[in-house]
Amino acid sequence: MSVIDPACHEIARLMAVMGHDLKQPLQIAMLFIERALQDDLATAAAQRLSVAMKALGRLDLELSELACASQYRTSPDALEQTVDLEQVLGKVERDWTEYAGATGVQLIIEKPATAVRSNGPMLQTILRNLVGNAIKFSPRGSCVSVRCEADARSVTVEITDTGPGISEADLRRIFDAFQRGDKVGDTSGLGLGLYIVRETARLLRHPITVRSVEGEGSTFAVVLPRCLD
Repeated sequence: MSVIDPACHEIARLMAVMGHDLKQPLQIAMLFIERALQDDLATAAAQRLSVAMKALGRLDLELSELACASQYRTSPDALEQTVDLEQVLGKVERDWTEYAGATGVQLIIEKPATAVRSNGPMLQTILRNLVGNAIKFSPRGSCVSVRCEADARSVTVEITDTGPGISEADLRRIFDAFQRGDKVGDTSGLGLGLYIVRETARLLRHPITVRSVEGEGSTFAVVLPRCLD
């Protein structure tokens, strides 16, 4: 059974409040996009709004998961379940394929039929954030790949992009809250995605690493324990 670090409870409370409070403006935005889609729009405009609607739907799901964060921290057994990695990666692929296509990025996800010890929704949040970031910072015409390397005891999931890369200075603080690297350009965001990734991976005891070369791209890796018979 996992032991919950008392220092995590305040973070859990903050994340739960954020997840709850941010859903209201999000749901208003989704309502008005839904109404716009009912109008007689040009095909291209309707397609763009449809992609935006699906992106907001993913965000709504992630905020719901944040609102449940305190429950995960008070239920240690929920952190060590048998999780179908193929199924989780399949959901991540469905989440991001259309957006990747709209931004001109090829998305390739390897989905091994492997069971790991984790928490399904929380693992999906980690991988969804990492894949989404990789697509967001990749130039049109490039590729984002998700590869899995397994050994007797673990599976390492690697998310690789060919974006601008991360400087050494940014690598030291890339997982901190509200930090955004110097290569983000006009890309929007609060800089909370990788912080959520780090804290969720820490809670699940899934080691996470990043290596990057400026001008060539980055690879984020998450190590998951395999279910052993």
